Amino acid sequence: MTTLPCELLVAGGGVAGVCAALAAARSGGETLLVESHPWLGGTGTTGMLRHICGLYGTGDTVPTETLNGGLTDEIVKGLARRAPLRTVRKMGQVYVLPYEDSDLRTVLTDLCGAERKLRVLTSSTVTEVVAGDGRIDAVCVATPDGPLRTTTDMAIDCTGNANLAALAGATCNLSPPAERQLAGFTIRVNGLRVGDDLLSIKVPYFCAKGVEQGLLPPLLRFTTFFSGDDADEGFCKLSLDGEEGHERDQRAHDWSRILLSYLESVLPAFRGAGIGGTAQAVLEREGRRVLGEYTLTGDDVLTARKFPDAVVKNAWPVEIWDRSKGTRYQYVPEGDFYEIPLGCLRVQGVSNLLAAGRCISATPAALASTRVMGTCMALGEQAGLAAVWCLRK
Repeated sequence: MTTLPCELLVAGGGVAGVCAALAAARSGGETLLVESHPWLGGTGTTGMLRHICGLYGTGDTVPTETLNGGLTDEIVKGLARRAPLRTVRKMGQVYVLPYEDSDLRTVLTDLCGAERKLRVLTSSTVTEVVAGDGRIDAVCVATPDGPLRTTTDMAIDCTGNANLAALAGATCNLSPPAERQLAGFTIRVNGLRVGDDLLSIKVPYFCAKGVEQGLLPPLLRFTTFFSGDDADEGFCKLSLDGEEGHERDQRAHDWSRILLSYLESVLPAFRGAGIGGTAQAVLEREGRRVLGEYTLTGDDVLTARKFPDAVVKNAWPVEIWDRSKGTRYQYVPEGDFYEIPLGCLRVQGVSNLLAAGRCISATPAALASTRVMGTCMALGEQAGLAAVWCLRK
């Protein structure tokens, strides 16, 4: 087995992991980033999400700066250079940034490639953690070139499901299957007939009718639709339950075909349309989370609570994809934001492990706000900075 020492290991190369690795490497830490996909970006580049949420504050004026600055600003500017016509857009009471998956992948890859102290392993997975006396001593990684063992002084879990923390024996929280928020799966529809500007209203309406009539699976009543870049292009977002795995992925594709066939029969705009692409997997909205020194709550979010050890600001609402009621939003007071303290990133029981992204210490209600990409970028950056500070302390 090959041995590769590093000062800092980051598990997970989504937006949180990339920002953690960049911040650590730029601060002088010899950093190793491990990502299971062949490319960087995680759900941001595989999920067909189309918009980056959680970058901005709220209010009547379209924001020109991100809420947290730093690496989020760099990424936003990198996307703007590649697609200058994609600008901040208001959706309901919040602001989002439209983007293309391939642009985000390129921006993240270029940023990582410019860092001398950062090594990236793609198509690689953490398989084992050697831990003792409340700290991680070594991590084993399966790579395309064979198994690798790395000794590390600090580690950051950005896997989205607390995989590294669980392997290290840390306490984690996971809601029972029946209480978890619905997962999502997006399909791109091409060949729509031009001229119907009300599909974002009609698709959910007719999906609910189809469920009432027994023509569609019950969870398809929560299907949403949004337009694409081209006049004949649109996206349908489906909701699914069940455990992660092949069966659910197959069900997502089966339901997609059923949905499109039904929409063709009830909406003229869909006649002759076809599925032009899908997300690469069903995307979890709620997974395993670490138990940190502090656990952020839904009340913290909705009361715009501030903390003395705050590291990240967020104004995204509590966005719950409920199994019985569909999507529900609860908003942070307009013009305000809440803060996420460093204690949510510090993992109880493992002194040299931090968490960032979707698996920080938070209740399910708080997670429904913190999980969005813009916030995960900022969490990753702060985890990287904190990790190097711990190394140098």
